[in-house]
Amino acid sequence: MITVEEAKAHCRIEHGAEDGLITSLIAAAFRHIENRTGQTFDKVDNAEMVLDALPAGSAAIELQWTPVRAIQGLVYLDPQGGEQTLSAADLSLDVRGVYPMLYPVNEWPESKVQRASVKVTADIGYTELPADVRAAALLIIGHLYENREAVVIGTIATDLPMGVELLLAPYVIHRVG
Repeated sequence: MITVEEAKAHCRIEHGAEDGLITSLIAAAFRHIENRTGQTFDKVDNAEMVLDALPAGSAAIELQWTPVRAIQGLVYLDPQGGEQTLSAADLSLDVRGVYPMLYPVNEWPESKVQRASVKVTADIGYTELPADVRAAALLIIGHLYENREAVVIGTIATDLPMGVELLLAPYVIHRVG
């Protein structure tokens, strides 16, 4: 999503001695952004969500990620313990809510009730990183690069009026409960 070269340009680093550090700061920035917003910004193909059973009838399965680009399929154990597959054509994805909902085209088949007896596979995350999220990530990377300790002594610090929180605000999913 953000390359080492982009982060180095933002931090005005002209050498390669700290490429490993920059790589870890990029990862840390994205984990912070994803935790803060509740969204997945890193593009991940074939992410898996595990359930203990399929719902009854045509009830929805609330997916744990947002956004979901595509559903690849669903694998479940039937009541006899045999592995069965539902393809993307057998499933309907509703992305209108905060978290996408997965429905069967008809009704869910009966499944075995057992730990991890159902696996949903999906492609998740943004195909292209939004510009404001990119700017927030670069601000976080720059801050972590310049401030390598938990406490800075002898300086007065203030948040930028148009800093990270403002840039991420449109993407935050507010959690209740």
